[in-house]
Amino acid sequence: MFPDIRSRATGQRGFSLIELLVVVVIIGLLAAIAIPTLLGQQGRAKDAAAESLLRTAASDVEADYTSIQAYASITPAQLNAIEPAITFQATAATAANNQVQVTVTANGYSLQTNSASGAAYAYVKDLTKSPVVSRTCGTGCTW
Repeated sequence: MFPDIRSRATGQRGFSLIELLVVVVIIGLLAAIAIPTLLGQQGRAKDAAAESLLRTAASDVEADYTSIQAYASITPAQLNAIEPAITFQATAATAANNQVQVTVTANGYSLQTNSASGAAYAYVKDLTKSPVVSRTCGTGCTW
């Protein structure tokens, strides 16, 4: 039994340098393709989170409007009470998570936030314009 194991161990050889280099080059090519794709997906996910944040904030404003029947009477404090997971503020929204700037008028409201990727998103409802709701974002993005 021991001579069989010894003959098998001496007959095996490792990989050649060329084979190892080919494997390293293939792994490098795969990484060069995969890393930019992954980074692009991260940016799109951050933008989708900002879009979802504004949709949720718009639902909260509409819920508050249902109870008081006047857009001009809606305050950020009321919205914060409805949705504590979002920070509604009357001043400019920063890039921090879950912060939305709210501006209300007699005929509607405006919601603005920045995504973590840096794009500025806005959701505007104005009953005097057509279309009533408009959604915009910074350059190079669609919503």
